[in-house]
Amino acid sequence: MQLQEAVEDIVVVGAGLAGLATALGLHRKGVRSLVLESSPALRTAGFAFTACKNAFRALDALGLGVGDKIREQNLQAQALRVTSFVYRGSRAGTGPDGAGEPIRAQ
Repeated sequence: MQLQEAVEDIVVVGAGLAGLATALGLHRKGVRSLVLESSPALRTAGFAFTACKNAFRALDALGLGVGDKIREQNLQAQALRVTSFVYRGSRAGTGPDGAGEPIRAQ
């Protein structure tokens, strides 16, 4: 068995949505790429997908209607709330320094 040598400009790791979109974009720019995937076969369905406006702009730029299909089949969030939790060790409540009082197990 003789090995064939392939010369590529870019190696894309992962044949998921981002990897395939990247390879397509590179191809359209005339850049050769090789897509590597660890799974033995491509999946027809993926996992959860969350995208903000810029991600949809990127999908729309592919010109395949992918962004439109996702918009048709999925719920778009009207608002997003980000909550930050700060852990201060084993303390609860609010003490004079604002850090809380030690938790006492009974």
